[in-house]
Amino acid sequence: MSKRLMMKTALATALGVALSTAAVLPAQAQQTFKLTIASSHPVVLPWVGLMSTLFVPEVNKRVAALNKGYKIEWREAYGGQLYKMNATLTSVEQGVTDIGWVFHNLEAAKMPLSQFGTVTPFTTDDVRIILDVANEMNEKIPALQKEWDKNNMVFLGATGVDTYHLFTKNPIATYADLKGRKISAPGSIGLWLKGSGAVPVDGSLTSYYTDIQSGVSEGTISIATGILPNKIYEVAPYITTVNIGALYIGGMAMNKDSYGKLPPEVQKIVKDVGKEYSKALGETLMQRYEGALKTMVERGANQTPAVRLTNLSGGERDKWVQTMPNLAADWAKANASKGPAKEIVKTYMDALRKRGVKPARDWDRELK
Repeated sequence: MSKRLMMKTALATALGVALSTAAVLPAQAQQTFKLTIASSHPVVLPWVGLMSTLFVPEVNKRVAALNKGYKIEWREAYGGQLYKMNATLTSVEQGVTDIGWVFHNLEAAKMPLSQFGTVTPFTTDDVRIILDVANEMNEKIPALQKEWDKNNMVFLGATGVDTYHLFTKNPIATYADLKGRKISAPGSIGLWLKGSGAVPVDGSLTSYYTDIQSGVSEGTISIATGILPNKIYEVAPYITTVNIGALYIGGMAMNKDSYGKLPPEVQKIVKDVGKEYSKALGETLMQRYEGALKTMVERGANQTPAVRLTNLSGGERDKWVQTMPNLAADWAKANASKGPAKEIVKTYMDALRKRGVKPARDWDRELK
């Protein structure tokens, strides 16, 4: 064989190997992860909508930027397509969905220590501060981390809501007007009615309209950004601003088994974007809050009775604040065997004050 022919043969062989390798390597590197992301509530609510408009595309963008052939194939199922409000935790825990919004206010039995915000009302209306503190506490307090972990979940980012007001069938002019009224409230939020004489009725934004319309309740303690898209003002036209405070209500979480199947660099992306989702939620809620109140008044101007917006006076609000039982102390005592409940309340209140908050009631200083 001539030298030239040998060179051609070697070159052809090398080229063939290179081409076959180029064809095989991408196929080996390509890896698709099929993930379901879901919620019991609809996308019109900010904490659900941002799962679709921010979390999913941002995760996709960052995963693609890794240039490792990873791809996520999403199945999005919001608005109760897979499960209802009473199964937000178990559906993530059991893998019905890989990622979901967990409404831990309805999960006091499984996540008792995470209820610290519910037993410390009347602190701040700034949900951005509430979420910042909640994310910090979930990162730094092992007992809170454990509550997610033991329920087979990985915490991704805190969710919260704008400040709570009253939305009722009939006017509420004084704190005493609550006495004997049936008021809808989700889970442990019903604690805020203790001392008022009102009767708490368990429910959520997805049930309030029907409950009030049918007489199961006479109104609700709720949030403007939730009442507006669900049109609850149509059956509860009297809006009484109370400013009970913004609230940490749960978080977006991922099934621990599903999370464990992701490469470490994708796990990091999911967690990083989860925190950004939480921050964006705070900003979004603050932007929408005032507009939601205004829009309800405008849309309800021609209904009968027309939507009416009034403020509970400072004096009547103070009566509510001071008439409440010692919620934090009672809660800390009841949960002492489950973890450092008292220390969690202190950490939370101190973290709020460090951010400039002046609570209407210093719950941590009343601990027994």
